[in-house]
Amino acid sequence: MKKWVFSLLLAALCLASDAPKTGAGVFTGVVHDNKCVGPACATECPISKDPVYTLQAGEDAWVLSDARKSAPYVGKKVTVTGTVVDGYKLNVISIVAVR
Repeated sequence: MKKWVFSLLLAALCLASDAPKTGAGVFTGVVHDNKCVGPACATECPISKDPVYTLQAGEDAWVLSDARKSAPYVGKKVTVTGTVVDGYKLNVISIVAVR
Protein backbone atom coordinates (compact mmCIF):
# COMPACT_ATOMS: atom_id res chain seq x y z
CA MET A 1 0.00 0.00 0.00
CA LYS A 2 2.82 2.43 0.89
CA LYS A 3 4.55 1.74 -2.43
CA TRP A 4 1.28 2.52 -4.23
CA VAL A 5 0.85 5.83 -2.39
CA PHE A 6 4.49 6.74 -3.00
CA SER A 7 4.08 5.93 -6.71
CA LEU A 8 1.04 8.17 -6.99
CA LEU A 9 2.78 11.03 -5.21
CA LEU A 10 5.82 10.61 -7.45
CA ALA A 11 3.54 10.69 -10.50
CA ALA A 12 1.89 13.84 -9.16
CA LEU A 13 5.30 15.46 -8.78
CA CYS A 14 6.28 14.53 -12.32
CA LEU A 15 3.02 15.80 -13.74
CA ALA A 16 3.36 19.07 -11.86
CA SER A 17 6.73 19.83 -13.43
CA ASP A 18 5.16 22.06 -16.11
CA ALA A 19 2.91 23.82 -13.58
CA PRO A 20 3.70 27.24 -12.18
CA LYS A 21 6.41 26.83 -9.54
CA THR A 22 4.94 29.34 -7.09
CA GLY A 23 2.10 31.81 -6.87
CA ALA A 24 -1.56 32.27 -6.16
CA GLY A 25 -4.24 31.23 -8.59
CA VAL A 26 -7.43 29.41 -9.37
CA PHE A 27 -7.13 25.77 -10.44
CA THR A 28 -9.84 23.48 -11.85
CA GLY A 29 -9.56 19.71 -11.79
CA VAL A 30 -10.62 16.49 -10.05
CA VAL A 31 -9.79 15.71 -6.41
CA HIS A 32 -8.27 12.27 -5.82
CA ASP A 33 -7.70 10.42 -2.54
CA ASN A 34 -4.31 8.78 -2.81
CA LYS A 35 -4.25 7.00 0.54
CA CYS A 36 -7.33 4.75 0.70
CA VAL A 37 -8.98 2.22 -1.52
CA GLY A 38 -12.69 1.45 -1.35
CA PRO A 39 -16.07 3.13 -1.30
CA ALA A 40 -15.86 4.47 2.29
CA CYS A 41 -12.52 6.27 1.92
CA ALA A 42 -13.85 9.79 1.73
CA THR A 43 -15.60 9.42 5.08
CA GLU A 44 -13.21 7.07 6.92
CA CYS A 45 -9.76 8.42 6.03
CA PRO A 46 -10.09 11.83 7.71
CA ILE A 47 -10.94 10.00 10.94
CA SER A 48 -8.74 6.91 10.89
CA LYS A 49 -5.77 7.73 8.64
CA ASP A 50 -3.74 10.59 7.24
CA PRO A 51 -5.11 11.00 3.70
CA VAL A 52 -3.22 12.62 0.86
CA TYR A 53 -5.45 14.43 -1.60
CA THR A 54 -4.38 15.66 -5.00
CA LEU A 55 -5.94 17.94 -7.55
CA GLN A 56 -5.41 16.69 -11.08
CA ALA A 57 -6.03 18.97 -14.02
CA GLY A 58 -5.09 17.45 -17.35
CA GLU A 59 -1.34 16.83 -17.19
CA ASP A 60 -0.88 18.91 -14.02
CA ALA A 61 -1.25 17.66 -10.44
CA TRP A 62 -0.81 19.21 -7.00
CA VAL A 63 -0.88 17.81 -3.47
CA LEU A 64 -3.65 19.64 -1.58
CA SER A 65 -2.78 21.11 1.82
CA ASP A 66 -6.15 20.84 3.58
CA ALA A 67 -7.55 17.32 3.98
CA ARG A 68 -10.73 18.47 5.73
CA LYS A 69 -11.66 20.84 2.92
CA SER A 70 -10.66 18.32 0.23
CA ALA A 71 -12.34 15.14 1.57
CA PRO A 72 -15.94 15.98 0.58
CA TYR A 73 -14.88 16.48 -3.05
CA VAL A 74 -13.10 13.17 -3.79
CA GLY A 75 -13.87 12.15 -7.36
CA LYS A 76 -15.54 15.46 -8.14
CA LYS A 77 -14.53 18.28 -10.45
CA VAL A 78 -13.75 21.39 -8.40
CA THR A 79 -12.25 24.85 -8.56
CA VAL A 80 -9.56 25.45 -5.94
CA THR A 81 -8.31 28.88 -4.99
CA GLY A 82 -4.85 28.69 -3.45
CA THR A 83 -1.13 29.19 -3.65
CA VAL A 84 1.37 26.83 -5.29
CA VAL A 85 4.39 26.15 -3.08
CA ASP A 86 7.49 24.19 -4.10
CA GLY A 87 5.97 23.54 -7.52
CA TYR A 88 3.64 20.72 -6.46
CA LYS A 89 1.92 21.65 -3.18
CA LEU A 90 -1.27 23.67 -3.34
CA ASN A 91 -2.12 25.59 -0.17
CA VAL A 92 -5.92 25.57 -0.26
CA ILE A 93 -7.84 28.77 0.45
CA SER A 94 -11.19 27.51 -0.85
CA ILE A 95 -12.73 24.65 -2.83
CA VAL A 96 -16.04 24.76 -4.68
CA ALA A 97 -17.68 22.10 -6.83
CA VAL A 98 -17.94 22.80 -10.55
CA ARG A 99 -21.47 22.44 -11.87
